[in-house]
Amino acid sequence: MQQLAKHPGGRVNFTETKTLSVLDQPVVSSGELIYSPPDRLEKNTLKPVPESLVIRGNDLTVVRDGVKRQLRLPQYPEVLAFVEALRGTLVGNRSLLEQHYALALSGTERDWRLVLTPLDDRMKRWVKQIKVQGSDKGLSTVETLQADGDKSVIAITPDAR
Repeated sequence: MQQLAKHPGGRVNFTETKTLSVLDQPVVSSGELIYSPPDRLEKNTLKPVPESLVIRGNDLTVVRDGVKRQLRLPQYPEVLAFVEALRGTLVGNRSLLEQHYALALSGTERDWRLVLTPLDDRMKRWVKQIKVQGSDKGLSTVETLQADGDKSVIAITPDAR
């Protein structure tokens, strides 16, 4: 986690595969993730439907179909806990992660895995576990297992620009 704390931020590409019990086929989307330490995270989905999610501090802005919505994350503790899982991992902030999750870290500096299990009952209603994999160069996958059995896997690759 100390190596992640030294990460200056940047831009990566992602492919997200959502497996939902109500659908016969997984839903695949792709785009870019932009992280600016310590608390700005942007997810720009480019395919199949453009969408922008920008988190800055405790504010979440979503733009989809030209409609902009804003949320204050403290009003949605389950969303805030998920956001803190990503930000806490990206900045290597163990104490932030431990406010919301039981942590299980395994592997080596070059190939590590962090399993986050929610502590809060409200969060447990939505998320069973978040599994983050990475190396000394950053994150490679984020897998979210929902309490209802649905799953999201975000594969992260370096930006080729």
